[in-house]
Amino acid sequence: MRILIVEDDPDLRELLESILSAKYTVDAVGDSAVAVEYIDAYRYSVILIDRNLLGSDVGLRLIPPSKAKNPHCGILVMSAYGSAEDKIEGLNQGADDYIEKPFDIGELLARINALSRRFAPSQLVWDGVSIDITTRQVTLNAQAVILTKKEDALLFTLLGRLGHIVSRDEIIDSIYEHPGDVASNTIDVLINSLRKKLSPELIKTIKTRGYMIEHP
Repeated sequence: MRILIVEDDPDLRELLESILSAKYTVDAVGDSAVAVEYIDAYRYSVILIDRNLLGSDVGLRLIPPSKAKNPHCGILVMSAYGSAEDKIEGLNQGADDYIEKPFDIGELLARINALSRRFAPSQLVWDGVSIDITTRQVTLNAQAVILTKKEDALLFTLLGRLGHIVSRDEIIDSIYEHPGDVASNTIDVLINSLRKKLSPELIKTIKTRGYMIEHP
């Protein structure tokens, strides 16, 4: 999942980027003009928008182009403007959530998680490979692909960290009940099997670090 943070306070922007980067792919910018460039260039799952940017109440103007580019993007407005009227205005402009500053980081993370669940795509498609997240059905060129239990577990472990590198140890811990008993080449065998069944390009090997499936 990719998140855009639009926040002109450098300390808060860096704090949010640091916290969210542990789980998500994060871009962080400080003004609306740069934000528009990022919105045009990338597909975001969630966008955090500071309403007041560089002294001007312009943050809400980013909502229409964000929704036009990706209607399934969850938008959360962060603002010191916390009256009922302010929140109504933000929601009427197309925001999906509105949190008043100063806010609790834990609450913000919970709201981000809620938005990510609400707008999570049910199907992912890469060059002929289609994966239904809800039913766990996998197809290649519209033909069903039968996976073993371990292949399925590995695939959805990587999909659970879409766009992030997952280490070999993390994979082993996720899909095996007794990780210490797993042979050293087991993950390599599973990865190769998935590549043959799906696509050689779907699962990327990041040398010395692990494996990754990139966003469609």
